[in-house]
Amino acid sequence: MKGVKEGIKADRELDLTGLSCPVPIVMTSETVKRMREGEVLRIVATDPGYERDLLNWAKQTGNEILGVEREGNTTVAYIRKRSEASEPSLLYWIKFHALGVKLHLRLFLIRLNPFRRKPDHFITFTAISEGTRAEKFLKGRFGSVLLPVPDEIDPRCGVVLALRGEKKALEVYELLREKGFGVEAIYRKKGRVYVRVYP
Repeated sequence: MKGVKEGIKADRELDLTGLSCPVPIVMTSETVKRMREGEVLRIVATDPGYERDLLNWAKQTGNEILGVEREGNTTVAYIRKRSEASEPSLLYWIKFHALGVKLHLRLFLIRLNPFRRKPDHFITFTAISEGTRAEKFLKGRFGSVLLPVPDEIDPRCGVVLALRGEKKALEVYELLREKGFGVEAIYRKKGRVYVRVYP
């Protein structure tokens, strides 16, 4: 792959082609954990959300991203392990997987319940961790519920805060933004279509 990072010498390579979230970022984290300080890892991934996941992971762990290049559906990234970096434990990733199962089950039960009014507005976040923090902060207020992000909004891994009513969604969005949460946008569901309504 051509680009400005041709001169970077990688000590290790990790091919994540064909793997879907959250497996690529988990494998990246586990690989970097076994590397020595200063070593560089070259990664090739095809998951559409990998670049965003990688940026959030690097921010949380303290590892250095030397560069990210895209060519079609392929992402090539270069990471340097830093001495002060701290990778999540395997238990963290097990909990991460458990969260995904829990949210999908929650969505399934909401769809099955004929007596529950379905949410029609969805707040997206810059990272899954921001969504889970927001859920803990709100504790179900405003009728909010954390769900997997619909593929129609974003095919990558992620979560949304689901609510009913645009006024309520705007109120929650502004509250979370003022409190420093990484909110992105609000989408409204109209039939099978999701339309961005704010900002």
